[in-house]
Amino acid sequence: MIRVLIVDNELLAGIRIEHLLVTMKNIEVLGIASTGADALVVSRQSPPDILIINLSVSNMDKVWITDLVHQMDLMPVLIFCPSFDGFNPMPEVISRKDSFNMRLINSEDMAASILGACRMVHKRRREASGAPRTHLYVYSYQGIEKIPVAEVLLFRAAHKYVMAHLPDRTVTINDSLKSLMTEFSGLFVKIHRNALVAISAIDKLEPVDDHMTVVIKGLDSRPTVSRRRVSYLRQLMPLL
Repeated sequence: MIRVLIVDNELLAGIRIEHLLVTMKNIEVLGIASTGADALVVSRQSPPDILIINLSVSNMDKVWITDLVHQMDLMPVLIFCPSFDGFNPMPEVISRKDSFNMRLINSEDMAASILGACRMVHKRRREASGAPRTHLYVYSYQGIEKIPVAEVLLFRAAHKYVMAHLPDRTVTINDSLKSLMTEFSGLFVKIHRNALVAISAIDKLEPVDDHMTVVIKGLDSRPTVSRRRVSYLRQLMPLL
């Protein structure tokens, strides 16, 4: 679950943002704070992963932002919305890599920025943990969908994306095949430069025409095994 706190001195604007977020899966809105002081109170009770800030310069005391990020183990990802009164969207105390700067206020821009911030939050959590993930994430305007790694049978690279094949569906993920191979080396085996198969799901090797394919339990698709990997997979089969 990703926790989001909205800081907006215009109640109706804050409510509009909240209405958008409550429709997105696995995103929890902690509340709407009208001032930096209120944001600090809420954050001490339940630290946010993402902070959406929509305050003009005249109402924005940058000290509270500094206080907030210094009191937390992981600094929240900040989304600064533009205002109509000379708003400086990026205070100097905040690193640019930890912020998302929005230029327009509409639901599409907000949703896109929220999803980008969610990716950053998950990346930080993964780096802080150091352990292989148990779930992957699919990001869309409907929110965040958690995909158990144990249910993935096949990873296949297609164009610029990687498809995760499950028994009942296929989803697109943002991870690269190379990073997946490194992280899940004990669970998946490389069968081709564009495919990883769950070791526990391998049923058998089966020749088709002039090439070898792998039969995967629970999956109709039979991906091709590269010639370089056939020998290794034959040695692996008796161990399964």
